[in-house]
Amino acid sequence: MGTPIGPELTNVLLFVAVAGLFLLFARDWTVRVAGVVLMLPRLIAAPLTLGEVLMFGSGVAAAISRVVYGWSFGTPEEGVEVSEAADPPEADDVSEPAACVACRGSIPAGENKCPQCGWSYTAPRA
Repeated sequence: MGTPIGPELTNVLLFVAVAGLFLLFARDWTVRVAGVVLMLPRLIAAPLTLGEVLMFGSGVAAAISRVVYGWSFGTPEEGVEVSEAADPPEADDVSEPAACVACRGSIPAGENKCPQCGWSYTAPRA
């Protein structure tokens, strides 16, 4: 393999490879490929330590699972608007008496307002 590289160069290549590992989580495939390219020199230059194997292995596994999750659940693409119209709230059920949250009194059936303290479930009209 030629001359062995020194620990300084190994550490620099490790730093660049970790930056490449983070790029694996990008949305764009070209950025992910650039991340792999940044990782390759460190993976080829010297044998990996156990810690590096764990770091790269878990990072790559997490990036792959993120991609698979995106395929499975259809994460929205950039530039696509996602709008979820909220269902309108249901009308209050006033057919039975309810407990007053403010004074622990009883709000009679058919009423929205506590007769003891004046508290109401409905918002005041502006």
